[in-house]
Order: sequence, then C-alpha cells, then structure tokens
Amino acid sequence: MSVAVVLSLDHWNAGLSGFCGGEPLLTPTVDRLAAESAVFDRHFAVEPAGDRSVNGRAWAGEGWGLGRGDTRAADRFDSAGVDVEILADAAFEWFGLAGWESEQAVDDDLRRRVASAIERLAAGTSEHRLLWVAVSAPAEGDEGPWPDHLEEIDSAMAAWDRVVAAAVDALDESGLADGTLLVVTGGRGAWLGDRGFEDDRTAEALHEERLRTPLLLRGPGIEPGQRQLELVQVIDMLPTLLEWFGAQSARDRLAGNSLLDLLQQDGRGGREEIVVRDDAGGWGIRSRELFLVRSGEGLDATQSGGPARLYSKPDDAWDLVDVSEQGIDDVERLARRLDELIDEIDEIDEINEIDGPLA
Repeated sequence: MSVAVVLSLDHWNAGLSGFCGGEPLLTPTVDRLAAESAVFDRHFAVEPAGDRSVNGRAWAGEGWGLGRGDTRAADRFDSAGVDVEILADAAFEWFGLAGWESEQAVDDDLRRRVASAIERLAAGTSEHRLLWVAVSAPAEGDEGPWPDHLEEIDSAMAAWDRVVAAAVDALDESGLADGTLLVVTGGRGAWLGDRGFEDDRTAEALHEERLRTPLLLRGPGIEPGQRQLELVQVIDMLPTLLEWFGAQSARDRLAGNSLLDLLQQDGRGGREEIVVRDDAGGWGIRSRELFLVRSGEGLDATQSGGPARLYSKPDDAWDLVDVSEQGIDDVERLARRLDELIDEIDEIDEINEIDGPLA
C-alpha cells in the first residue's frame, strides 16, 4: 500500500518559517516537522504572479512543458490506480481543469475537514491513495485570497501551522504516519514589505521573495534532518508523486524531475539551472551562483543597467544588489542559455499539441 498526503499553501515566503531562518513562533509545527524531513532549501516557483499562474497548473498537471494536448494529471493517476481526494479552494480551479474533482476547503473548520479526509484515507481500500490539500490563504474565517495587508500575514501563517498540526495528528492517530509520504510545500512566495510592496499583485514578480518557497518531504526511506541545496521547482511535484506510487510510465513527457530520485542520489545529478517567468513577458534563469532577470519590455538582455539584472547567489539572498555592470560576460552567457531553454520549452509544448494525448 502506498499513501501520500500533500499540504500546499499557494503564497508562502521562505522567510516566514523558523526552519528557513524566519520567526520560529509563527510555525512551530512545521519547524518540528522539518527536523523529521528532507528540506529543499532551493525550491522555486515557475511563475510567481498572474491569474494564470503556472504553479497551480503544474501541481494539477497543466501547462509548462505539458502542452494543451497532453494527458491530464487525473488521467495519469487514474491509469496508475491511485485513489485521489482533493481539498482545494477556489484559487485552485486548475485541479478541475486537470480532470480532478475538488471539495471547497477554505472555511471556518479546515482543520476538521483535513482530519476527516485523513480518516477516509486510512479507511480506503485502494492500494494507492493520495490526499492533496491546496489552499491560497489559511486565515480562519477568510475565504478570500492571500491577505493584502502585511499585518495579517502572521495570523495567516499561524493558522496554516494549525492546519499542518491537524494533519500530522490525524496521521498519527490513524496509524498511517510511518508509511505515508508527507509533503508540505508552497506554490510561490509573498512580499513582506522589504521592497515597499504590500500588494503583490502589482509588484514586479521575479525576485526571490516571490520565487522561493518551502518544501519538505517526510516518509519511509527519507533520511530526516537533511538539507538539500539542489535547484528544484513546483513542476517536480507530479513526477515525485508518480514515482512514489510506482507509476513510471505515467511520468512520460512531464517537464519536472522526481525529488525521490534526487534524494536517492544523495543530491547529485540535480539541475544546473532553472527557468522562471512572470505574466508580463519577463524571464529569469537561476544557477547555483547567479540569477539573471530579463524584463518583458523586449530590450536587449545584454544591456547592463537595462532590463537585464544580475544577482550573486547565495550571498545576495533577496536580490538587492545588481551586479550586471561588473558581470557583462556572465550576463551574455546566461542570456544565451536562457534563450536556449525558452526554445526548448516552446518546442515541448508544440510537440505535445501536435501529438495529442498520451495513450
């Protein structure tokens, strides 16, 4: 029997939790859980802004290297014999687009509903079972999107921590804890006011506050307490889950990589770089040492002081110092590589649309 539980919060800045260097009083349950898990410290969104955010669609199996003609996530899991239950709020309509039915999750008693879902998970008869909880904001009594005001973020994170606590307790009480893959993750970050932005819907998106978000995995065969520094993204979630359920063939033509494979290789063989974009035509490429951001105005990406900005990693954690003038060669090299990767993404999408759904 294979069981997985995914707890995903759309807007979760990595600096908001103690295990990522934030305030430990906000998320004590998640912080304790991190000590029992593998933590991916360099987990990034694909597209951190916009109503058509690729992150949710990547979770649900749509977009970014999948193509409109590709097999939906629901079909992939169905072919693998996985019994799936989704608790998702209105912001995650992508689950419906991907063929999954989801139950409205954000109400005044989300913790009870999560615990009840885990009870159903334990009582299930299917060999493979998945529960996915996906919410945009956990603030109790608030059915809207992520809080617009910074003063509400602390209470929202505390509420999310209580949701995670309810899930952990339910797994313990049901007897599923030891054999379950538990994933706690975010879809994208959130502004914390560092750049003067309180409304992240109008701010420039391609900065680490909006791109980097927590990810931890706990389960059989996963060494607790390890910190992974490889570059990973939200598009890796579906391949990871399909790997967990032993559905190798269902991973065909997915853009992401299995995190379980990465853990088995002790962190070796990870990506050399990742690609990110915003909904205004901007693109970025992040390597282990550098982060190049190219704005969407269509100007030459190699122009120092222009639309291309370069940040040194990991020293400049929040992209505060543009070093493009000192690194012209790096700007040109990364810009060329970014163009190559964009062409690859477009080619994958085109192939999938031409070939149609997988058999």
